[in-house]
Amino acid sequence: MQVQLSSSLTRAERGLVKAAALEDLLVGALADLRLPAANVNCRLANPLEVRRLNRKFADHDETTDVLAFPAVAAEGNGDFRVPPSETNFMGDIVISVATAAERAQLAGVDAAAELRLLAVHGLLHLVGHDHNEPDGAARMTSTTRRLLSRDARRRGVAAPAVPALKTQA
Repeated sequence: MQVQLSSSLTRAERGLVKAAALEDLLVGALADLRLPAANVNCRLANPLEVRRLNRKFADHDETTDVLAFPAVAAEGNGDFRVPPSETNFMGDIVISVATAAERAQLAGVDAAAELRLLAVHGLLHLVGHDHNEPDGAARMTSTTRRLLSRDARRRGVAAPAVPALKTQA
């Protein structure tokens, strides 16, 4: 498990990331998903970096709050093969800290909680969840709530409110 911070993050954004304790969250979520040996990278970046990645890999020239890059396609096809030394590597999650903080402020929620929600959202994409269809969105919402509730219980805090996911357009 590796959480990386972009060198371009401000001091306030770095403090926000520290408060979110994403490494502990992701380790716990992987255990809850019965994937304790799995490994992911989580990069906390600025909106420009996320926009560049979104444009390059998803052909969307816009910033977003979270991107997920599975190491192996969910269908198992494609030519990419994970090296033997990384057989438990699931992929990369990239979160725009500033975008997350802005959306949290607009929604009236805690920015660290928003980062935690986005980390779980990205992780669920890595394990094959999607919200393209209503049933998939409902399953992903339910799993997100379960993982964040278990994490809150481990930390001794109240479970966060998790809004229902909408289907992707």
